[in-house]
Amino acid sequence: MIIKKGYVVTMDEDMRVYRDGAVVFRGDRIVDVGKTEDIMRKHSDDEVIDAKGKMVLPGFVNTHNHLYQTIMRGLSDDGEGMRPEGYRWDIDLLRGLDRDACYASGAMSMVEMIRSGITCTQDSHYINFHRDSINGIAESARDVGLRLVLGRGSWDLQGLAPEELTEDIDTAIKESRNVSKRWHNGDMTKVIYEASLLSQVSDELILETKRAAQEDELGWGMHIQGPLASHKNDPRTGDKSLRRYGGRAMEYLNSLNVLGPNSLLIHCTFTTNREIPILAQTGTPVAHCPCANAWAGRSIVTPVPSMLDMGVTVGLGTDGAMTNNSLDMFHAMNFAALINKVNYGTTKAMTAEKVLNMSTRLAAKALCLDDKVGSLETGKKADIVLVDMKAPGMAPTILPIKNLVYSATSSCVDIVIINGKTVMEGRELRTLDKEKIIEEAEKQTWRLVEGSGHMDRYPDFLKRGKMSYMN
Repeated sequence: MIIKKGYVVTMDEDMRVYRDGAVVFRGDRIVDVGKTEDIMRKHSDDEVIDAKGKMVLPGFVNTHNHLYQTIMRGLSDDGEGMRPEGYRWDIDLLRGLDRDACYASGAMSMVEMIRSGITCTQDSHYINFHRDSINGIAESARDVGLRLVLGRGSWDLQGLAPEELTEDIDTAIKESRNVSKRWHNGDMTKVIYEASLLSQVSDELILETKRAAQEDELGWGMHIQGPLASHKNDPRTGDKSLRRYGGRAMEYLNSLNVLGPNSLLIHCTFTTNREIPILAQTGTPVAHCPCANAWAGRSIVTPVPSMLDMGVTVGLGTDGAMTNNSLDMFHAMNFAALINKVNYGTTKAMTAEKVLNMSTRLAAKALCLDDKVGSLETGKKADIVLVDMKAPGMAPTILPIKNLVYSATSSCVDIVIINGKTVMEGRELRTLDKEKIIEEAEKQTWRLVEGSGHMDRYPDFLKRGKMSYMN
């Protein structure tokens, strides 16, 4: 297959762009990239997609998400229903998150992500009321055809979640390995182990999940100073990490020897200048979720430009519906650019090119997938997105990358190819029934709300029968 006559943005290390470019892929692999004229001389017999007027990009890589959350979108957006502990949703609501609910939520998430050009997502799953709930997430990705980095999270200290969600270390390792044995294939689904939140796990859990990940040759991840926990780490109210650990978060984790290229740190809000060199020296990647950080109203100060300047790998993430109701990468890119300009007081702090890099090549590197995805290069997987440069929001396109980050919306995405298979064309999804998925997701949401036993905690308009479209 040849995609020809497009504005090909390779996102390779040299950031090469072909204004009249072509990409050739066979099966699931890219076999050539270059000028259309040169490509057509070498591959004239291949089937052709005419990409004239289209920007051709590597698929976006979402470095952080919580797929189980999507079916609860909109239930508490402005602080309503917040529990005293700071957890956003009623725990009794979460108890209903079984395999079927998670499948519906995962599929619903993937409808949205594919339509915004996301071809790969990380997922942090740590609400384990039902041991097989994580299987619903993995099954939905398999059926839809989305590339997935599945994180099985654990916590052993009671805090934001009730005691019944905590696990002893042996159980955490056993269950993580069960997930790995079933789903890790090194191709479409990759499994990592997670010690969920720094403030909710013991030293022993951190060390043992990291050790298990190394033994199994898998990645490891952890939330650091995230949007729901940041108030406990906010330097304006006192740094909990200093009191508990005797050092800042990165200093403490470095003392445990758990940092490195295979350790993904999520959020890293309020990271100080003295911590950034630790990330750079250890090669530890960061998942930046600006929309989720802003939701909390206090944690938008992740020093991303400084991290990038010092060589830290920073990938862009949407996070989940608990702290960001949009899984749209265009929304995330735009906000990442703007909020970092505000934080640093200069328009040059975060350019469109830097943001796009965080959504593709750097994001893939953060998930240890840069040998497979994140750029359009020979030998890489054929995860390719075509964006209509004549669509409202993109046109006129004198500087396409600027327009992509600052003006475009997900409605500009025309074709999405994952692993060499076209999953969306002309904005129509091929691998799933969008209407059926939405219907099932709504059914599961109602089941969770009604089963919680706390309908009184939700606004009247959420009660069955109040909205005509649900009748």
